[in-house]
Amino acid sequence: MRWRLTALLLLAMAVAGLPAVAATYETAIFEEPTTLNVFAGLGPQATVWNSYVTYGVYYSTLYGNAAPTFAWVPQLARDVPTPFQEVTENGQTLYTSDVEIRGGIRWADGSLLTADDVVFTYQTLLAFDANKLGGNWPSYANPDVLARVEKLNDYAVRFYLKKQPGLADWQYGILQAPIVQKKTWEPVVQRALASEDPVRTLQAAEVTPDAIGAFKYGRWERGAFFENVANPLSSFKGEVTEFYPNGAVRITNSRTNFTWATTDPAPEGQPDLRVEEGPYVDNVVYRIYQNQNAAILALLRGEVSYIFNSLGLQRGFEQQLRTNPNVEIIRNNTNGFRYLTFNMRREPFNIPEFRQAVATLIDREFVTRDILQGVAFPLATVVPPGNEYWHNPEVTVWGQGMTRGQRIQAAVELLKKAGFSWRREPVVRDAAADDYTPGEGLIMPNGQPVQPFEMLAPAPGYDPLRATFALWIERWAQEIGIPLRARLTDFNTISTRAYDEQDFDMFMLGWSLGIYPDHIYYFFHSSQAGLGGFNAGGYNNPEFDRVAEALLDAQTLEEARELAFEAQEYLARDVPYVVLFDTPVMEAYRRDQIQYPYTEVLGGLQYIYGLPSTVKAMR
Repeated sequence: MRWRLTALLLLAMAVAGLPAVAATYETAIFEEPTTLNVFAGLGPQATVWNSYVTYGVYYSTLYGNAAPTFAWVPQLARDVPTPFQEVTENGQTLYTSDVEIRGGIRWADGSLLTADDVVFTYQTLLAFDANKLGGNWPSYANPDVLARVEKLNDYAVRFYLKKQPGLADWQYGILQAPIVQKKTWEPVVQRALASEDPVRTLQAAEVTPDAIGAFKYGRWERGAFFENVANPLSSFKGEVTEFYPNGAVRITNSRTNFTWATTDPAPEGQPDLRVEEGPYVDNVVYRIYQNQNAAILALLRGEVSYIFNSLGLQRGFEQQLRTNPNVEIIRNNTNGFRYLTFNMRREPFNIPEFRQAVATLIDREFVTRDILQGVAFPLATVVPPGNEYWHNPEVTVWGQGMTRGQRIQAAVELLKKAGFSWRREPVVRDAAADDYTPGEGLIMPNGQPVQPFEMLAPAPGYDPLRATFALWIERWAQEIGIPLRARLTDFNTISTRAYDEQDFDMFMLGWSLGIYPDHIYYFFHSSQAGLGGFNAGGYNNPEFDRVAEALLDAQTLEEARELAFEAQEYLARDVPYVVLFDTPVMEAYRRDQIQYPYTEVLGGLQYIYGLPSTVKAMR
């Protein structure tokens, strides 16, 4: 945010082509958003850049996780859902639970949020089949669990469920679906359902986003900036959330006469943290920069106050920023990872030993320590250590602690075990001493040469860390005759080919994860392998599927943790992903321009969209 005298601001804004406002939270992003449509943005186009500027800002849910502790709390709901009741309909057993909705909450157009909006949201997801919508949607309306939602009165709904759901499907799934406005979306949905391709028509619809939070859509100058403006009707303005030392949370909103607190534990003593909702700025501008270098210069010059940087802060930039006394650098644990994956519908990627051999060849420690100079750290599991309760530290890590010669020897043994051969087989004379002769011309078990293939990876201008990893992986693969070529390209191209089209051999991207590890199901279960689904590689293991399904059904945290550990072991063995690395979440902001209510939070400020509703200007 730039807080300046009005006259200066008028001049600055006139030059920049933005309206004159009293306070602007100026931020930097590195990639163009791709859609305003929440059904696309949370579907196959679920990128962090879309989340930062659109659906992460506009929508709310019945229940959510209150940062920075991520306690499970009501948001649009008035209280916790009622206990499940068993009912019988036409010989079928269903489970019901009622949810009351808070009164007095208004959409940005002034209309009240009612049960009609809630019912419309869930019935729309069922009508289109959440699995076909892809991306995050199956986790919000799993068709194997959710039967329907009915209106009880203007401020209460009843969920009908096909089975008693586990934590993943209920508290961290269905109840956390973003609620959309019926008035905005009903005509769009009707047109889509009447079309030849309802899902594609819905996700391609151009709709001015509805909003219920602190900000609403302003405008979008492609290639230059995206702007959200303060919602003067936000019902959450002035809402106070208090966090207590014992883990309790209390929420108070004098505007809507809403008060709620956890009961187990109940608040005791004085809160550690008190967060009051704004907005305290008139608009948020997300300026689009081509690379980190340009964004860093803008921060140093005071043109932006915060950088959304899911890519990690490079060492040179960190040193450059530390020379400016007005720049604050904060560090938090990460809840994500960078990875490569394979199109397991194609040969040779459908052969587990091939994937294991590739994983064995990759020396994460060497690249992160010696090449990237410690800017990144190696990771090998789909649940990062930062999410400590769910992280399994005992899984197989292919090639762990091996020399280059030992890695080649092990990879050759894996490939030979699966029936591969070579035109010229690699020869390892002394594995410990890295004495070997590279191979050439890998041949499939059926006797046909492995055809050259490409691995899509972000270009260095966007993410030099992944680009560096890609080039080393290309080199190591070619040493044993695997004809892999790294193709460095832009982020949106990779995302489209991976998730919208599934047209790839291998690709390298990254994930920002939720707190509850149900991504294990949605990234790898065979039901999520359709176009737009998060299982883009098409991994299919019935044994793993059963464990992942049990994880969704788990009724207690202890049961879920045991299953999450077992699932991580399957994934480490089968290698649908090679998890590579991540970076500490290091973020920079202008402390002479803005103030946050807190900065210590898992995943960093970017994980909670840069706190647009609580950031304050410094005078």
